[in-house]
Amino acid sequence: MKVVIAHGGNIGFPGGGTNRVLTFAKALAESGYDVNLVCPKPIGDVPEYIKGLIKIHTVPIKPKSVWDQMARAILVSMKAKRLANKGKAILQIEHSTLGGIAALLGCSNYILDVHDLEFDGSLYKSIPLASKLVYRLERIAVSKALKIVAVSEPMKEFLVKAWKVPEDRIEIIPNGYFEEKLRKFSNEQEEGGLVSFLGVFTHNVDYDKVITLAKSRKDIKICMIGDGPMRARFIKQVMKEGLSNIVAPGFLPDEEAYRILAKSQVCIFPLKNTLHTKVAGHMKVFDYAALGKAIATDRDGTAVIFERNDAALVSDPAKPDEFIENVHRLLDDENLRKRLGENARKLVRDFTWKKQGEKLVRMYERT
Repeated sequence: MKVVIAHGGNIGFPGGGTNRVLTFAKALAESGYDVNLVCPKPIGDVPEYIKGLIKIHTVPIKPKSVWDQMARAILVSMKAKRLANKGKAILQIEHSTLGGIAALLGCSNYILDVHDLEFDGSLYKSIPLASKLVYRLERIAVSKALKIVAVSEPMKEFLVKAWKVPEDRIEIIPNGYFEEKLRKFSNEQEEGGLVSFLGVFTHNVDYDKVITLAKSRKDIKICMIGDGPMRARFIKQVMKEGLSNIVAPGFLPDEEAYRILAKSQVCIFPLKNTLHTKVAGHMKVFDYAALGKAIATDRDGTAVIFERNDAALVSDPAKPDEFIENVHRLLDDENLRKRLGENARKLVRDFTWKKQGEKLVRMYERT
C-alpha cells in the first residue's frame, strides 16, 4: 500500500517535529508500506535512518521564516495531492495548519497528525489577523480528516469538547525519544547546583521564569542548551539583568548536550500559559526522563502523564512562583530527586520513538 506524507518543515533540522515525522515514515516503510515524503528542500543533513527507506519529493522553496509558510504549504499540498491521486495512496498530513491549506486545495479523507494547535500559540500573535486565519485553517483541517492523530489526552479532550470531533476519529500517539542515544549517559555524576534545559528556543518557553530562578539563588548554574528564534532576545535579557549564572551555549553535539543533562541535578521546562502549551505534547521531558533526571516542568499534554505517575514536579504555567519553588525543592532534597528520577526512567520505557511508530502502524491496520 502506498502512503504520501505531506510535511511543511525542514527534515534537515534535528527538532521534535522532524523526529516525529521521520519516525512515522520509517515505521510505515519497515512495515511494508511504500512511503513517499513531500517536503521543502532540506537545509542541513537528512538523518541516515531514513535513507533508502522512503522516497523524498521536494518542492522548490526552502523553509525559512513564518512569512514563507503559506507558499511552502501550497506547494507541498499540491505536490502531495498529485502523488496521492496518481498512486491511489493514503495521504497523511503533518500539522493542522498544513492540513487546512490542503483541504482548501481539495484534499479530504486524509490522516491528520496534529502536532500542535497553533491558533493560540505565540508565533502568530504579533501578526495582525494571523491567529484568526490559523484558527479557520485548523478547523477546516480537522473537519476534512478521516482520522486525527493527537499528541496528548488534553488535545483530544479539546477536539472533542470544543470542536465536536467524534472520539472514534481520534487516536492518541504521544511523542517519544531515541533510547539508543541516551542510554550511555545515565550513570554520570551529578554536579551540585546545575540546572539545565535542552530544546528549541521557541515563543512558548517562559524565559522570565528562568531569569527569576537565576535571581532567586546564586548557588546554581542554569545551562540553556539549544537555539531558535527567541535565543538572541533571551541572551539580551540575561545580559541586561547582569546574570552570570545563566549560560546559553547554543546547539551542542548530542554527546556534549546529553552529558550536561545527565550531570544536572534538575532539568527544567518552563512554559507560557496558553491553550497551545496546555494541549501540546512536548518531547524534551522524555529525554530528561530517559536519563533518570529530576524534572520541574509546567503542565502540558506530556506533563500530565508524569504528574499522574509521580515522575516529575509539575506546576501550573500561570503560577511562576510554583515553578520556582519546585526547582528549589528538587535542588534541596536528594531523596526526592532520586525517587522522581527513577519513576521517570521507568515510565518512559513505553515512550520510545520505536514504540510510537508501531502505534501508528497499528492504527493504519485498523483504518
